[in-house]
Amino acid sequence: MAQHNHAVTLFDVAREAGVSKSSAARVLAGRGSASPETQRRVNEAAKRLGYRPNALARATRKGASNTLAIVIPDVASPFFSAVVRGASDAAHAAGFEVLLGNTDNDPDIQTRAIDLLREKQVDGFIVAPVFEDDPESIRALVDHEIPVVLLDRRTPALADVPVVSIDHFAASRIAVEHLIDLGHRDIAIVTEAAHSLDQLLEDPGDLRLLRPSHQRLLGYLDALRAHGIPVRPELVLSSAYDAESARAAVAEAMRDRQFTALYCTDSTLTLGAYTQVVDSGVQLPNAFSFLGFDDQEWTTLVRPAVTVIDQPRYRLGAATANILIARIRGLGGVPDDLLLDASLVTRASTSRPA
Repeated sequence: MAQHNHAVTLFDVAREAGVSKSSAARVLAGRGSASPETQRRVNEAAKRLGYRPNALARATRKGASNTLAIVIPDVASPFFSAVVRGASDAAHAAGFEVLLGNTDNDPDIQTRAIDLLREKQVDGFIVAPVFEDDPESIRALVDHEIPVVLLDRRTPALADVPVVSIDHFAASRIAVEHLIDLGHRDIAIVTEAAHSLDQLLEDPGDLRLLRPSHQRLLGYLDALRAHGIPVRPELVLSSAYDAESARAAVAEAMRDRQFTALYCTDSTLTLGAYTQVVDSGVQLPNAFSFLGFDDQEWTTLVRPAVTVIDQPRYRLGAATANILIARIRGLGGVPDDLLLDASLVTRASTSRPA
């Protein structure tokens, strides 16, 4: 006989079924993959215990706060600040307040931020996760049935958690296609993912589980292949995620320049690379074409103004908040994942090869 106990939790179901909490969560949420046997055991355990669906459990939870938590790597980043503004406006329009956590891309700081925000009894989390093999703090949110929507990126350990992002692969293809259409064939790329070039060429795996930098490098590679342009590893310039590293990578490549176009895959890398170009005295686009990522304010103030891939940052934040709020309220028809399109903003820094 079913135990009609409203206090039955996900932990009870997992224990009864003899599976992990994350496996039980995936089966009961209808997301991710699980073997038929695991699905049978979890569903039968839930029925025996009288487990209530997530939406009802949340609706009957005492002390809902009408507050969302946003946990991001860098509040000073123009990208994330615009995203937070979009999320905050959408949250306020729906009657929610917002609490913000900054991780500096440090997993320990991320854990502390999430733990602190959980103590505030927030109703759900938007998280741009730090890349780590075992994100226990985020996994614990899911296992405790606290609604979570990932922002901008996903990790393999969080494959079953919904994400809102731009289509990084398609955005990069748009950038490289623009340069190819102008007649460029020797196109250099500044990327954090250069160390993974061989792996991405051989077997990239599941695109949706890759870091944004890896997805953008794949978009570059795919555009070259589609036009029969050989991949030249020496044109894949490696940079850490900071402007000085990008500047150094471009300085090295310009000593014996073998490219007619340079594409940067991130706002920070774009700034560093452009600074080096200016300091070197090179004239754009006469010497080579330059294409950056993110439509930052400075890209319209310099001369020539910079051609960029523009991410819909505000809309990205608003969409993430709206999906999270819909999950908190138990509304139907909410997508698991949402990919927004980026767009090309053509300016004077790109032209046909000299």
